[in-house]
Parts: sequence; structure tokens; C-alpha cells
Amino acid sequence: MTEPSAASLAFRDARVLDGSGRPPFTASVRVADGRIDAISDGPLDADRVVDLDGSYLAPGFIDMHAHSELRLFEHPGAEEKLTQGITTEVLGQDGVSVAPVPPTLTDEWQERVKSLDGTLGDTWPWHAVDGYLTALESVGPAVNCAYYAPHGNIRSMLAGFEDRPLSREHVVSAGPVTDRRLDRPTSVRDTAPGELDAIRLELEVALEEGAFGMSKGMIYPPSSYARDDELVALADTLAKRDSFMISHVWNETDRVVESIDRYLDICRRGGCHAHVSHLKVGGQQNWGDSEAVLELFDDAVDRGQRVTFDQYPYTAGSTMLTALLPPWARQGESADILDRLRSGDVRARIADDISRPGDWENLAYAAGTWDNILITRTGSGRRQGDTIEDIADAMGRGPVDAMCELLVAEDLDVTMADFVMAEDDIERFLADDRGTFCTDGIFGGKPHPRAIGAFGRILERYVRERETLSPELMAYKAAGNPADILGLRDRGHVREGYVADLVAFDLDSVSANATYEDPFQSTEGMEYVLVGGDIAVRDGEPTGARNGAVLRSYEEWGGATRPDLDRAADD
Repeated sequence: MTEPSAASLAFRDARVLDGSGRPPFTASVRVADGRIDAISDGPLDADRVVDLDGSYLAPGFIDMHAHSELRLFEHPGAEEKLTQGITTEVLGQDGVSVAPVPPTLTDEWQERVKSLDGTLGDTWPWHAVDGYLTALESVGPAVNCAYYAPHGNIRSMLAGFEDRPLSREHVVSAGPVTDRRLDRPTSVRDTAPGELDAIRLELEVALEEGAFGMSKGMIYPPSSYARDDELVALADTLAKRDSFMISHVWNETDRVVESIDRYLDICRRGGCHAHVSHLKVGGQQNWGDSEAVLELFDDAVDRGQRVTFDQYPYTAGSTMLTALLPPWARQGESADILDRLRSGDVRARIADDISRPGDWENLAYAAGTWDNILITRTGSGRRQGDTIEDIADAMGRGPVDAMCELLVAEDLDVTMADFVMAEDDIERFLADDRGTFCTDGIFGGKPHPRAIGAFGRILERYVRERETLSPELMAYKAAGNPADILGLRDRGHVREGYVADLVAFDLDSVSANATYEDPFQSTEGMEYVLVGGDIAVRDGEPTGARNGAVLRSYEEWGGATRPDLDRAADD
């Protein structure tokens, strides 16, 4: 056995959850030079030795759906994630994010995503994915960060915020990103590409600059404007790199089964891996449809498809308040939406559409009552913690009128929590080994507690108290499976030679303290969290260490194609 190097750290008497899903085993684990140096049945020597006295030691958790793109510039220490055991965040979600952006639409994109991703304070100094990742790297985040190419941003490079199909025949001049590809030989590209070819080129550039896959958000313009042929073409582009598509599907309530079936078919036709974002079944009338969703997954797997998903463990979702509006009311740029919402006739039409089921994602109808729509953040800070029913009563108006008035007063900068889910569906998804976990954390104001407590809640409520899943399945879904999905060759598992992203926790002591009333209460019970071998949390308290890496796909994959990781064969 090799001698420990300088500044080495050994954990003794650890119950190791190695991330594979195998049962825990007792071992000593030594870390040196940022990596796992040795794993032994017997005690290992090191410069520093920590006796875990039977506590679990697992790979650092991977938050598969995060919205910290801009928050990390202001809060690079990421304490609210580290204290949950999270060592990696995956950004660029829901088809709407911060890069790429055409120069002419930078201001509009800054307005569009501020409710989800926050603000930078200044005009974004980047336009391409590489520019954003380089800027993020410069702040030295405490957690690792990966990024998806957001479909809506890519689409806006060609069509802005127009709701129209893209065409193979409509020739486009190169945009500020695509023009870097058009000097390639004509055998690789068309001299003057049509829109569908051009959007594929834009996606290829984003992947070449470090994106791991492509996210889409089918309720968020302009991603929601995509027709199926466009998405199939992009799925084909992803398939050529064995990459994957990530989708907030069209409908998570009355048509959730239909929407997921449609999405799986798009990925099947394009030949790429399908990943479903924040999997849920919303609306009491649909509770129990989780069984039908998992049957769809089973059928897809039987056809040879790869299907995965992420999930958070709460009965309330959270997103921008504008998501309650019918799609026609959200068309155009922000100024167009605000002008529309000032009209009494428009508000009456919105109220009529919300009052009954339709062919769109009607979250207000799914919530059942306006008391189930909780305002979590506003640009001004007013009304945070109130329900729409509370606000309507205070204004002496109807709920839809009050909602529109709030959106206008806050320039659309409002987020909400919507209570639409059932515990049985949550637990059914939690028990499925194709899943991963996420916070879907949207910060600011009084955020949904999932941002601060999701992984602690899984451990406390669903592993310890309800035994919905075992500790080893939890570690697989929190680290091993996400690393396999992303193609991280040396992360997500406790193995010799792997990057030392680790979390040690006492399962009996884990407590997710964040609540809707008081969300900024850190999770307790994480004894140690290491990021790249540096101690980021000691005895439950952040140390201030900032050793996160900005991960780029081509570096992690070892090339342009996502590797097919068969870790069992390496044992």
C-alpha cells in the first residue's frame, strides 16, 4: 500500500455507500491530492484521521436541476447546498437560462430569467456558453457546476421570441455563434443553412463549448414554441454525441401521461436518451397517474430507450407566477405581456380560461384553490409569504385580477409555490431506480424550502422515517446515477482514484429544517462535506473553502461523445 501524501485525510470506521447501489460496507477511506487515495478494510494512516464511528460516507450529492446560474456570482460559497451534502449543481435548466444569448436580446433575456435565476447587477458580459462558464469559473464557486444548453436560448438566436415553426427551406444568415461553424468545409455543413440546420449548428457549438445536453421547457417561451420536427432534429444532433435531452414536459397535470409519451416518442425518433425534469403528477384529479407514467418508462426501456428523471420531495412545485397565465397571454417580449395584463378584457379572458380544464398546463386549476398558490418572491419584496387569496382579499378584487395586478406592479418578477401533488405519487417515483434528485432551487424572497432542504428531507423523511428507499438506493440516485447520466468518468462513486467529492452523515441526526414559513434554515446532520478533497463542511458548519470546478462536457467525457460508463466491468 502506498504511503499517504502530505495533507492527506483518512476517514475510519465509515459505513461506505459507494454510489453503485450496493449495500454499505465498513471501511477506511483516505483522501490525498484531491482524490480518493485508498479504501481499506483496515485502518489507514494519514496526516489527519477522522473516526466516523459508523456514520455513512457517500459520494457528494449531485443536484440534477438547479437555478444558481447567477446566484453563484453573489453567493459563491453555496452554503445552502453544501449543508445538504450537495457538491455539484447542474445549471441551464427548463430551456431558459443565461447562455447563449444574441446581443440584441441580452436585455430581454435578463428580464426573462430573473425570477428563476436571479440577476447579476450588470449587463451580462457573455453571449456564448463558453463565455458564461469562464465567467462562472472566475468567481471560484464552492461547488462543482455543470451546464445544459437551453433550447429556448438557442432558438432565440434564430427566431427571437416568435411563436412560429422553423423551416428547412428558410435560409438564414449566420448568427454570432453559428458563424464560427460556417468556415468548416461544405461536406460538414450547408453553405447557407435553413433554420432547422442552423439551430442544430447552434446546439453543436453549445456542446463543443462544454454543455452536457440540451434542456427544454415546454411551458416557457420561446422553448415552448418548438414544433415536434424541430425537437426530433435536435434529438438527432444529441444522439450523434450520445448526449441527452432534458425536458420540462408540456403538461404535468391533466395531460401528464400524454405529454411524457409525446416526449419519449420524440427522443425515440431522434435516437437520444430522454431525461424528464422534476417528475410529478399535479392536480387531485390526476393523483395516481404515477403508475401510468412508470409504465410508459417500462415500455420505452423495453424498446431499447434510455430513460431517466429527476425529482424533489415536496407536494408543492415552484416557478414563475407567469406560468399561471394561458399560453396566449405569455406571447411576445416582457413589455408585450405587461401591456396585455393591464387590459380588463384580457383579465376576464384569462379568468375564463383558468376556470376550466383545457389543452394547456393550467396550474391554477390544478391547485384547486387560490389558497394553494403561495407567493415566494417579488421584485419589491412585498407580498412574500401571502397566497393569491390573501392578496385578493386585501385588494378587494377577484383572484385573477389580483394576480394580474401583482404581475404588473412587479414587472412580472414574481415566483410562487403551487401545492398540487400527492405523497403517494412522490414516493412511487422516489422508489424507482431510474430517478435522480434535485432541489430545483429558486432563490430570493421566501423561497420554496426545497432549495435549502431537499436532500436532507429525502434522508430524514423517506430513508429514515418512511423507509421508502434504502440508504444505498438513495446514494445511487443522489450521486452514482447522476454521474453516469452526465458522463462523469471519475465522480459520483467512492472508488480509488476518483475525485474526492464526499459527504459523511449520521442518518439518525439528519434534519431538513427549511419550511415555507422560514426557508433559510440549513439542513443538519452532514458531518463532513469534501469538494475536490477540500473540507467544505466540518461538523455541520461550512468552512468557507471554495474548491468547486466548472465542469465542461468535452473534458469530463474525454472527447466529443458522452462515454458509456460500465463501472461494474471496472471492479
